Amino acid sequence: MDTDKEKLRGKLILAFGMTLFAIGQSLLFIVVAPLAQEIGMSPQTFGIILGVSNIPLLIAAPMWGKYSDKVGRRPGFIIGLLGSGSGTLLVALALQGAISGWYSIAWIGFAFGLSRAYYSATGSAIYPASTAYMADVTERSQRAQGMALIGGANSMGSILGPLIGGGLAAFSLLFPMYIIGFMTLGGALIAYFFLKEPTRHADTRSKVSTLKFTDPRLRPFLILWSTFFLAFIALNVITAFYITAKFGITDPPEVAATAGWALLTLAVVITVAQGLVFQVFKPSPTLLVKLFGPIYAISFLIIGFAPSVTVLYMGYAVLGLAFAFATPGINGAASLAVEPHEQGTAGGYLAAANTSGAILGPLLGPFLFEIQPNLPMLAAAGLFGILSIYALTIKVAKHDD
Repeated sequence: MDTDKEKLRGKLILAFGMTLFAIGQSLLFIVVAPLAQEIGMSPQTFGIILGVSNIPLLIAAPMWGKYSDKVGRRPGFIIGLLGSGSGTLLVALALQGAISGWYSIAWIGFAFGLSRAYYSATGSAIYPASTAYMADVTERSQRAQGMALIGGANSMGSILGPLIGGGLAAFSLLFPMYIIGFMTLGGALIAYFFLKEPTRHADTRSKVSTLKFTDPRLRPFLILWSTFFLAFIALNVITAFYITAKFGITDPPEVAATAGWALLTLAVVITVAQGLVFQVFKPSPTLLVKLFGPIYAISFLIIGFAPSVTVLYMGYAVLGLAFAFATPGINGAASLAVEPHEQGTAGGYLAAANTSGAILGPLLGPFLFEIQPNLPMLAAAGLFGILSIYALTIKVAKHDD
């Protein structure tokens, strides 16, 4: 049986690894998008490359989820960190070639897309291993709070990403990506030596998960997760271009700084809500699932009609509140819907669902942006007005401990 000390150590290592992973993710939008503009890449081209390079994640995440159930949470988490770290370094090298003029714009797109595809295929092991690990070391009555810790660590990385990106960009725009790439590889070493496989998973590893993507227990949460990330990634992809079109900011470092502050505002709200407020007040997954949709819709309306950068930041703060509700709500409710030996597989399917949004978002966001700069936000607000009604019909399983 896991001791409280072992559980705490495991959660801390998990949080550290997730934070590093999130830093690398946030740097993609803070550093790479403005850099794409600088080297002459259009919003559509950037969106297509980013969307296509996410396809391996859609395929790999369920496989890693099953791997987590069959082999272990620990090896899945380590593989994810190794893939994230090495993938971040490959992306940085590909973009370094663009800055240094090593190859043509066509080869830039190919190298960037290939390195991102590798990142997606290997780094996708982190999410199902992390959520399954947390399900193993928390009781059902504490599931939302456990998932909130993962979300809080992810948000902390999103906070540190802009700070690290802004602070180290003085050396070069890509220098932060090199640093985080090597740090994430270091995180994999820490997990290898100090992370212990949860006893609950060791006890159920002999059971074979037969959970399917079409399982009705998961369907509502897959719908919510995929559409949530469709809107979120669509916004992130066009943020740098939207800032230029809406507020007339054209200098790449200034665009990166503005986008960084917006993401920082979002991440601070998520971290405070999930890491502090939710740990004290302990809201149920049922409540969180029903409330995040309306808040999400309001945030997109604020961003879409923002008359100033200050109001834009306010919109991202409200977006952060919606994100804080959605992560433990959807993940916690989905975890309660399945059995202990199905947690990794469920996490893999959830990762695939949000990846489907991450594939379509980079394609849809720039397309709507070209029609009207704030159309992606208005479309997202309308979509989640409808989904808020749908969420009221979802029945979330009760905990029994």
